[in-house]
Amino acid sequence: MVSRWDRRPQADAADWLEIYGESDPVSVPLVSLFSTDPAASQEFTAYLYVWTLGYTGDVPDRAEVRLLFPAVDRWRVKDVQALVYHLPPVQEEREWRTALAEDVNALAPAVGLVGEIAANVTPLPGLSAASAAIAHLKLRSAPQVGRDAWFVRRIHQTVDGAPYYGVEWTLPGKLLQQVGTRVTGALLVQFFTAAPVRGGGRAGGALLCHARLTAERGTFELPAGSWDDGATVDAFVMLPLSVTAQGPDK
Repeated sequence: MVSRWDRRPQADAADWLEIYGESDPVSVPLVSLFSTDPAASQEFTAYLYVWTLGYTGDVPDRAEVRLLFPAVDRWRVKDVQALVYHLPPVQEEREWRTALAEDVNALAPAVGLVGEIAANVTPLPGLSAASAAIAHLKLRSAPQVGRDAWFVRRIHQTVDGAPYYGVEWTLPGKLLQQVGTRVTGALLVQFFTAAPVRGGGRAGGALLCHARLTAERGTFELPAGSWDDGATVDAFVMLPLSVTAQGPDK
């Protein structure tokens, strides 16, 4: 397995966007992940894909960042947890700590319940590992504060005639002001082995990342898009993906 990164600068500017993560992940079959047979059970294997952007000038009023996975043969990706990193203390640390404490308190019963299930239903080792990973990332993520909360949504998009699906972050200006001019987010995912029912499809692809920042000076893209017949076509930072699909007997 190899972790890689790729960066694309904004043309004629110091703004940039990069992504990094595992380019050779392994997918696991669902039957192994949830098997109650100790010999066939599979540990929870998650991968973290991280994006980072840097901007200059005034704080944008809004930023939107997309991570898109190719819909290819043999595997699918499951979104587990999205986050936005921050380095405490921020300018409004007291308010952020209060919001973060509320998030952790709301998460605690679910984490405890999953731990109890994992202990009582042997094996299912993925349950406790998944809950621990989610709790760890939640503690490192910026909280959703009031009306200026950040949020994510699941999206799909066609790129060069091929389907992609992923997650889009929406970050308000107040959050950007708090975390600084270098903004980092991440997505925890699980890869599952999945063969096509009707055949066809394509064998490979790349993880794509794109950002749009809106400010008083206008909207600009990271990386800068190209013009095609008068319309702006999104450009992307790309991370190659070569997923090894494990069978149930692995």
